[in-house]
Amino acid sequence: MAEYAVAAKKDKKGIFHNTVIKSIAIIIGVIVIAVAGFAIIDTILYANKVHAGVTVGGMAAGGKDEATLRHDLDVLNLKIANQKATIRYGGKTWTANAKDLDVRIDIDKTVDKAFSVGRNRTLTKNAQKRATLWFTPTNIEPIYAYNKEQFDRFEDIIAKSVDVAAQDAAIKISENGAVVTGSKDGKHVNKPVLTAELLHAFSTNQKNSIEVPVKTTKPDIAGNDLSEAKKIVDQMIKVPLSLKYQDKQWQIPTDMITNWIAFDKVRQGDHWTVDVSLNKDDVVSYIKELTEGLTTEPKDAMFNIAGKTVVIAPSSQGTQIDVDKAFDAITEISKTTDDPKEVMLSTQTAEPKLTTQDAQNMGIKEQVSSFTTFFNAGQASRVHNIQTLGRALDGTILAPGETFSFNGKIGPRTAEKGYQEAPAIVNGELVPTLGGGVCQVATTLFNTIFFGGYEVVERHNHSFFISHYPTGRDATVSFGGPDLKFKNNFEQYTLIKTSTTTGSITISFYSTNQNIKVDYTTSGPSNFKPAPEKRQDDPSLAKGTRKVFDKGISGRDVTVNRTVTKDGAEFLKDKFFSRYDPKPTVVKVGTEVVAAPVTPPATPPTTNPTPVIPPAAPGSTPQ
Repeated sequence: MAEYAVAAKKDKKGIFHNTVIKSIAIIIGVIVIAVAGFAIIDTILYANKVHAGVTVGGMAAGGKDEATLRHDLDVLNLKIANQKATIRYGGKTWTANAKDLDVRIDIDKTVDKAFSVGRNRTLTKNAQKRATLWFTPTNIEPIYAYNKEQFDRFEDIIAKSVDVAAQDAAIKISENGAVVTGSKDGKHVNKPVLTAELLHAFSTNQKNSIEVPVKTTKPDIAGNDLSEAKKIVDQMIKVPLSLKYQDKQWQIPTDMITNWIAFDKVRQGDHWTVDVSLNKDDVVSYIKELTEGLTTEPKDAMFNIAGKTVVIAPSSQGTQIDVDKAFDAITEISKTTDDPKEVMLSTQTAEPKLTTQDAQNMGIKEQVSSFTTFFNAGQASRVHNIQTLGRALDGTILAPGETFSFNGKIGPRTAEKGYQEAPAIVNGELVPTLGGGVCQVATTLFNTIFFGGYEVVERHNHSFFISHYPTGRDATVSFGGPDLKFKNNFEQYTLIKTSTTTGSITISFYSTNQNIKVDYTTSGPSNFKPAPEKRQDDPSLAKGTRKVFDKGISGRDVTVNRTVTKDGAEFLKDKFFSRYDPKPTVVKVGTEVVAAPVTPPATPPTTNPTPVIPPAAPGSTPQ
């Protein structure tokens, strides 16, 4: 019986245990079924819709399909376009207009963002999020589009009134020595935050007044970073400094050293400080001035012309104070505690910029081309300009492969350079212009280039035909406009020399004779265009009178073909096309009206009385 009772007891426990397990299983099953059912219902309810509990910028979006949400966002965009916000800082205000800044909601991106809530993670996490949304709503900020350039420009205006740069500590030198000035914090507009706040204000219209968000910036150098630099400055200005050279001695006063001191901001490890030095340009200039006349200048080799041959005048060395060594010594001793502070100056050999050997290696030996043009010696201003231009061009040296630019070499033709007003062609008419006569020089240079066999890179003809220039071989230049360029297409250097008289200019090239031969042909003029007539009223001439004031020139086309041979073989072949516009004939037409002679009225004939001759006065003679 006892065994049966124990067995019965065990059976009861087993039954109870199985019952509990079954109950838990049923409960879990019910929950799973409920959750699954909820998930199914939730999925069905919000299929193709924003999930419940989602708001966009405070606007309810849950349960809306894509079309409805897009419509609502379109409406919100219309409201945004009319929104304004006031930005304030320190008593100043600025007004931001959403329309001016082109602020709007990016509907495509915002719709995607709203629909992604509860759908953009794993299945379990999505289910958890969707369940949570029923009890805890989620607001998402719209994604905005706006004109960044306009935003930057608007925020820059605010920044000009708000931003203050951080001020580093510095060393100031007074009569009492070096003083360290304190540093100051800076501030600047936090533009990303300001942009976000403006966008939020436009979309919600809950806050139309915004305080400018500001960031504080710390200076790189604080006062305690300059303690060592201050000690150096104090030492540099403590006593004067002496310079010695042979039997001469000069004393540099402390106030001059003070003016030379320079500070350079440098990083040392993880912090900044200043490096104390001397201004090298000032120190070197002072030393050269002190020692002027104690040294000899080097002489460059010179190219002298003897007929058509080049004679090289040799270079010579000079002696000069070793200013680099002197500067280093002055900088070093000025920072020491030495008293007195003395620096011995030394000399070094000064080499010429162009040695005799270098000049010989350049291959400038003889004349390789030359050309002369003539002009009216009576036009004083034009003659003056041509001679001024010739001097500016004279002595130019071109390296092998180098391209020469007339405008680049001569530069602007200004009164400061000595140019005067003289007739020049501007827009097809002769008008007084600073540097008038420049095209005479350009034409002469072009022909020197042409017959030297050089490569022409750029050349422009005059606007109308000028008979006293070589047909089809004229050249016009204007600073900032047409240029004359050529390339030294030989292996030796080329020297340009000019000479002028009151009626001519000659330009010659000197290099090494390359056995160059230039053949050319000039086409007959074609495409003739008669000169039109340009009438000008002239009140000084009688009406109907015609007088040719300026004879015109017909327009035409001219082509020059050039073939350059070197040692009998073709070296260069090119052509130069010139189209000359017609120059109008200026005719002055009289407008003065001449009055007709007045005819006196007819009078009846009369009988002349016999003249009575009065008696002569005493002592008089009859007339």
